[in-house]
Amino acid sequence: MTAPRRTQAERKGATIAKLVDATIEAIEEVGYHRASIGEICTRAGVSKGGLFRHFDSRLDVVVAAAQEVGRRHMANFRDLTTTEDRLPPIDLVRYARAAIRHETNVVWFELLVAARTEPELRERLHPVARALIDDVEQAAIDALDPDVPPDLTRLVATSLIHMFDGESIFRNTYPRPDLEEERLENAARLVEMLSRQAVT
Repeated sequence: MTAPRRTQAERKGATIAKLVDATIEAIEEVGYHRASIGEICTRAGVSKGGLFRHFDSRLDVVVAAAQEVGRRHMANFRDLTTTEDRLPPIDLVRYARAAIRHETNVVWFELLVAARTEPELRERLHPVARALIDDVEQAAIDALDPDVPPDLTRLVATSLIHMFDGESIFRNTYPRPDLEEERLENAARLVEMLSRQAVT
């Protein structure tokens, strides 16, 4: 029995997904500047004409890749925090660090560094980065005790992200596993302390 023929919309969606996945993979493996249209198309098995039927430029597919990386991270975090019981702070903090260290997150690091000197990329990434940080902050508010002031939760969440970002970048060049574990435990204590203060 033959499989039902896919609709045009389904074929379009599948091609776009292949191109976005290939862009993520290319940036992750060879870096932003070497993730050319040719590199992306080869990895996706799609012609350059096929790419330009769905995206106006390389920048458009790169921004779509950035959005997809953020979507994947937030979907995983939402799955983690939608359990009936609140997770212990150490589990939340450990997950946040693991997500930041995940190889897919390298895409964000590559793009953020490139955006420093490329105004158009910076302008296009601004709303994507803002939406991701807003989602992270809201997820932290949802995960912690509701009595913790939201502004304080936002401050702690973004501070932890920036700390783990820096740790993730440095750990390949100057690994300090003992200090990293101590940092993780103290970050969890901070989150736990916030929750305890909210209850008292």
